[in-house]
Amino acid sequence: MHDGDPLSVKPHLGSSPGLSYCAIDFTEGTTEAGLANTAEQLVNNIACLKDHLKAWCARTGAKVDAEAVIDDNQDAAIIHDLWNATKHAELNRPPRSGHYPRIQRLHRPLTLSAGTQAGGSAQWMMDPRTGQVTIRTDNGGSVGLVIDGDVVDEKTGQSLGPFRAICERAIGTWEAALKDAGVPVPSR
Repeated sequence: MHDGDPLSVKPHLGSSPGLSYCAIDFTEGTTEAGLANTAEQLVNNIACLKDHLKAWCARTGAKVDAEAVIDDNQDAAIIHDLWNATKHAELNRPPRSGHYPRIQRLHRPLTLSAGTQAGGSAQWMMDPRTGQVTIRTDNGGSVGLVIDGDVVDEKTGQSLGPFRAICERAIGTWEAALKDAGVPVPSR
């Protein structure tokens, strides 16, 4: 879900008599429409894995039911419903997730992860005098700009979860299905 280079963020330094300040905007001028476009591309890329899996199975004779992946996993179903709503300008059939998902409050935060390895670390540092940004990671740590937001059922207002988390879980579900079908999937 990485959406940009964290080194590209330029802090805005300023001062007035007796006061120094630093402002950091991780969206770096990305508009709401730009964030929505990025989110839509991500949804499209995840949802179309169904068709790639079906094509692989048809070519190789693998017996993995791509439709069942959606029916058996709420996150994959939410992504599929978001995709269909975009493709058809609305959901024109009953939603596979049982919800009418919509993404709202998109934003682009900085994330730091120490990873899962012992001794993992991640640092995003800025010299407050110059605005120079430095990133340091060790043993699987990562620093990145990501896209996130809230997914809600537009009919009920019910929260369905954070957009990023839904995407990550749906990707994990599709990765497992692809591996079950014998697709050589690189590890992340």
